[in-house]
Amino acid sequence: MTDELDLVSDYLRADDGAPTDLARARSILDDAIRAEVPPEPPEDRAPAPMRRPGRRSKVRSRLVVAGSAAVVACAVLIVQVVPTSGTHPPVAAAAQISRLADAVQPAPALQPGQWSSVQMTGEVLASIGTVGTTKTPDAQASIPLSFGVWSNATGTTCTSEQFGTATFASPDNAQAWQSIGLVATPHDQPVTGCVAGLQAALGGGMAMTPIDVSHLTRDPATLAEQLESGTTGVTSVDQSERGASGPQEAFARLTVLIVGPTSGAWSGYGQEMLQTMALLPGVISLGPMTAHSGRAGVAFSTANVAEVDPATGATEFDSISPVVILDVGTGALLEARNFSIPVLQSAGQDFVGSLDAPVYTEGVGYSVSTTWIDPVGGASVVSQAQLPAWISQFHAVEAVGNPNVGLQTMADVINQFVGNGNSLFSDTKAPSSDQTTFDLTITDPDTDVATVVAALTASGLFQSVVVKA
Repeated sequence: MTDELDLVSDYLRADDGAPTDLARARSILDDAIRAEVPPEPPEDRAPAPMRRPGRRSKVRSRLVVAGSAAVVACAVLIVQVVPTSGTHPPVAAAAQISRLADAVQPAPALQPGQWSSVQMTGEVLASIGTVGTTKTPDAQASIPLSFGVWSNATGTTCTSEQFGTATFASPDNAQAWQSIGLVATPHDQPVTGCVAGLQAALGGGMAMTPIDVSHLTRDPATLAEQLESGTTGVTSVDQSERGASGPQEAFARLTVLIVGPTSGAWSGYGQEMLQTMALLPGVISLGPMTAHSGRAGVAFSTANVAEVDPATGATEFDSISPVVILDVGTGALLEARNFSIPVLQSAGQDFVGSLDAPVYTEGVGYSVSTTWIDPVGGASVVSQAQLPAWISQFHAVEAVGNPNVGLQTMADVINQFVGNGNSLFSDTKAPSSDQTTFDLTITDPDTDVATVVAALTASGLFQSVVVKA
């Protein structure tokens, strides 16, 4: 038997829209209580216009609800608000996603000299929360973004990130943005860089740091549990979306893994991500939806979550769930919307007007969330000759030391090649701590890779010296 809270929740999920007066609301709810059955599911209809994204935006919509004494006794009523486009039962959504997962083709294994290439375009919302100790809530801008990702089979990932000119929702937003020393047109575009080996695993070396998924579980059931609890082992994923509802939090983390950019993905990665989505609780189908690219697909999300004051019916807090649009024939990602993107670590720096700007001198707290992002075509395999010219200037050399050779002895040999843009990362294996791996990243055009390899090999201190890029 349903109780009053169930009926209130069912009423708010209905697609008929909020009543215009309290009497109508009472009438609808009274009918539902007498029948003690939930309302019929809404018919499919076109998606409602997107709200300006915001992970924790306050919304003052009027949800007028009549309630019994049991409802009024609650200080706050937590309501799962299903998006206003046509929805389907969770079981149907899981079945849909499972069928799409079956349609995903494994990515081809990369051969030596081959690279996987992925290009994306979209729009992000940059919000400057504080400058020093001063709150700056109006300093927000929508920014076009395009980026490319190239990765090879030896663990090297290169990215190119380019922002367009910022636009503002109001003159107040533009004024707040400019007053703290930010400009509308970013400089030094595009921002490019590559990482490999230990540097990639540590998440450093470039503005858009790829998410290393090489150690992610390949069991969808286990991954679903880890996404719910924030224990995947991928720090940037586990720490994202803290404070959202359980289903929304897990779905948002999975969205990050699907969009990327990632490094260390395997052949069946895309298929297993959708198999995981089918197992997540609370996932719903939004029905047909069109991406900004113009391609049509089927969309999935979780219910938006609102805290409603039962005394006034006002929504005090609204958390917008991400949306993922998938190709109905191939299961490929067509678009993702409304999710926090953890890989744009230094995005705001591209808009700093000068070294005297308050955001530079006083420090700044800001966030970057994705309004929408679309892949441009699908992933493709390219040869070394088809790569952008700047990638050819990047090289990575991995040197594994012989056991029981002193760390300083090896460092003295390899450090002669560090500097002028070249950097070194090392990792000593536990628990024996008798073997060290060195990753030498070379970006200095005057450093000859063949000379480095010859010198390290001739030293006799390393059991292997391998060029990874």
